[in-house]
Amino acid sequence: MPHSLARAFVWSLALLTAASAAQATQIIYQTPEQMGQEATLVVRGVVSQVQSFWNETHTKIFTETVISVDATYKGREVRTARVVQLGGVVGNVRVHVHGALSWRAGEEVLLFLEPDNRGNLRVTGFSQGKFDIERDPATGEMFITRPALDAIAGAGVSGAQGAIEGTGGTAEVRLDEFLDRALGSAARGGEAR
Repeated sequence: MPHSLARAFVWSLALLTAASAAQATQIIYQTPEQMGQEATLVVRGVVSQVQSFWNETHTKIFTETVISVDATYKGREVRTARVVQLGGVVGNVRVHVHGALSWRAGEEVLLFLEPDNRGNLRVTGFSQGKFDIERDPATGEMFITRPALDAIAGAGVSGAQGAIEGTGGTAEVRLDEFLDRALGSAARGGEAR
């Protein structure tokens, strides 16, 4: 009797561990340089629309975010960029995807984007390629900010640099410095197109 009870306990523990692992989201940390290489489009703009919808078979909810593009730093110049991600709210149904980005109409952002397997644009590095733009009220100079991405493992990164790279708190870095690092001044031509 104790042997079968022990076996049942071990199986229960194994199933519980497998269920916990299946729910975990693991994101591989990417440096700004890696995002710059992987992204096919890097833009700065303002979120003009956020809308959630059901897929054709009514089995998944997606959110489409439309960005009015002010500057293109990499890729073909576009006036708008449409980013599609899994999750959102339609009516009384909410689908939450751990690590998915939140969007607000009117927010100014820097985005590293790439196509998904359906031809839509998605943020590079799952959620790492979205940065908020803050402007100095006196000079108008632009800075990027991003809260810590707790799900990302970035070994050996700390302080303000770590906040932009995925760990720590929130920090500000001048937009031009960050773009030079991510894309190289020669690669982006030094200025937005």
